Amino acid sequence: MSAVADATRGDFTANPRVLVVTLMAVFIGVASAFVALVLTKLIGFFTNLFYYQRLSIGEFTSPAPGTIHLGVWSVFIPVIGGLIIGFMARYGSRVTAENDREA
Repeated sequence: MSAVADATRGDFTANPRVLVVTLMAVFIGVASAFVALVLTKLIGFFTNLFYYQRLSIGEFTSPAPGTIHLGVWSVFIPVIGGLIIGFMARYGSRVTAENDREA
């Protein structure tokens, strides 16, 4: 190769910017892990609350099959939750493009 071709190539040495980006990635990864942990605990909490009628923040543990009295109604719990989320998404926020431009 010629000297001109070698001069135009970039080298792969690390500069201080790489350290900053690495620290940002580590921070984002640790924060995401804690968010995932909180979401897992919330799923367990709401499962215990709506299916087993007990307040527990930890992982959900299924009680004995004879103690669950929901029967067929247990199918409607996710449906009701989906309807609530749907109404929140449709009617909860009145932000439009015109309102966004005015702000």
